[in-house]
Amino acid sequence: MKAPFSKPTRAWLVLGLVAGLGMADAAAQGAPNLKSGTLTPYGAERAGNKDGSIPAWDGKAVNTPVGANNRRPDPFASEKPVVSITAANVAQHADKLTDGTKALLAKWPGMRVDVYPTHRSAVFPQSIYDAVAQNATRAKLVNDGLTVEGAYGGIPFPVPKSGHEALWNHMLSYRGQLTSFTADKYVMTAGGERVLTNRQRTSLAYPFYDMKGKANAFSGEWARARLDITEPPANAGQAMMTIDYVDNYSKPKDGWQYVPGQRRVRKSPSLVYDTPDASAAGLANFDDVNLFIGAQDRYNVKLVGKREIYIPYNNNGLFLKPVNDVIGKGTLNPDAVRWELHRVWVLEATLRDGKRNVAAKRRLYLDEDTWQAVLADTWDAQGKLWKTGQAFTLLAGDEPSASTLSYTWFDLLTGGWVYAAAINETGGVAYQDFDAKQLSRFTSSALASGGVR
Repeated sequence: MKAPFSKPTRAWLVLGLVAGLGMADAAAQGAPNLKSGTLTPYGAERAGNKDGSIPAWDGKAVNTPVGANNRRPDPFASEKPVVSITAANVAQHADKLTDGTKALLAKWPGMRVDVYPTHRSAVFPQSIYDAVAQNATRAKLVNDGLTVEGAYGGIPFPVPKSGHEALWNHMLSYRGQLTSFTADKYVMTAGGERVLTNRQRTSLAYPFYDMKGKANAFSGEWARARLDITEPPANAGQAMMTIDYVDNYSKPKDGWQYVPGQRRVRKSPSLVYDTPDASAAGLANFDDVNLFIGAQDRYNVKLVGKREIYIPYNNNGLFLKPVNDVIGKGTLNPDAVRWELHRVWVLEATLRDGKRNVAAKRRLYLDEDTWQAVLADTWDAQGKLWKTGQAFTLLAGDEPSASTLSYTWFDLLTGGWVYAAAINETGGVAYQDFDAKQLSRFTSSALASGGVR
C-alpha cells in the first residue's frame, strides 16, 4: 500500500496541525484575541515567520493612486526576484510549491516562478475590521456547514474551526461594495493559439457589505453580479445575472440569461456548479470563478492547516501589461507574474455521499491576509491531478483593499488553458460605496431592457 502523502506533504501537514492547534486556542479566546496583537483584525497571524522571509503585518496601506481609466500603478515595480524556480531546481523548493505549480513546471519548459520580496499589503477599512470583530462572537454555521447565520459586513470566521468556515471566509471576503470593470476572456490551445472568447462589462454589488445596513435586517443575498457581453460580434448583446446567498442549504444560487435572438430573459438554473462555461471552451466551469464560487452542498470541506508557499501576489504589474506580453505558450509569461512567499490556509474538498461534480476533489489555498483563494488544484474521478488554477491580486491601497481579480485555469491533461477576467486591454476597476438604489440594475427586467435586440 502506498503512503497517502509524500514526505514533504506529511511535513507540512504536521506543521498545519501545529498551526491549527494555535488557531484553536485563539478560537477559544474569541474576538478579544483580534485586538491582543497576536492576530490582525482580519484573523491572520500578525507576526512574520522565523527567518523573516514573511514580514510582520503592519496595517499600513500601500500608496496606489488611481490614474486614467481606473488604472493603479505597481508600487513594487523596481524590485527584482530573490529566487527563480524552474524544472531544473524545483526539487530544492518543492516544500513551498503546490502540486499544480510543480506540474506546470514539469509540463512546460518555459514555465518559471519568479519569487519577489514578500509584502503583506492587504489592508481594509476600519468598518470592515469592526464588523469582523462582531462576527467573531455572533456568526455560526448551521445546516451541516451550508448556511451562515449572524454574520454581516466582514468575514464571518476570523478564527475558523472547520473547512466550511474557512471556505465561507473566502466566499464572503471583502472585494468592495459596488465594483465595475470591463474584462476579457482568452482561451489558449496546447499549440499556442489564442482566442478572445468574450469581452464583458462586469458589475458587482455586495449587499453583505452595505455599511448603512444592519445585521438583523440583512436579506441573505451576499452578492449580485451582472455581465453584459460586448465582443465578439457573434455573442454581443448577451447578458446574465446571478444572485448568491448565505444559505446554500435552501438557495444555492439564482441566475438569469438574456439571449438577443430569443429577445427575452430566461431563468437559468445552469449558472452554477460544474456546468461548463461555454466561453471558456470547457476549460472552466461556473463554480471555477475566483477558483471557487457558489454552493458548497456538493462537498465536505476539511481544514487541513497552514502552510508557507509561493503564491501570485501584488499583481498590479501583470494587469498593466498588454496581453501580448502576458500570454505565453502553455502558461502566462513568467516575466509578467509576481510570486511571493505567504502563509495560506489549505482546504480540501471531497464529494459528499450521493453528490456529483466533475471535480471529485479540490484543494484550495487561501491567503491568510485576504482569505481569498490564490491557488487551487483539482482532481478528476480517477484520482488524476486534472486542473490547476491561479488567481491574481489587485492592490488598491486607495480604498484600501486587496482582492483577486483575473484568474487562470490550466488543463494539465490536454494543455489548454483559460485566462479570465483579464483587464490588460480594458482598464482598471472602479469602486463605489454601496447604494441600494443601484440594485435596480441587477434585476431580470433590467437585464431585458439593457439587452441588444
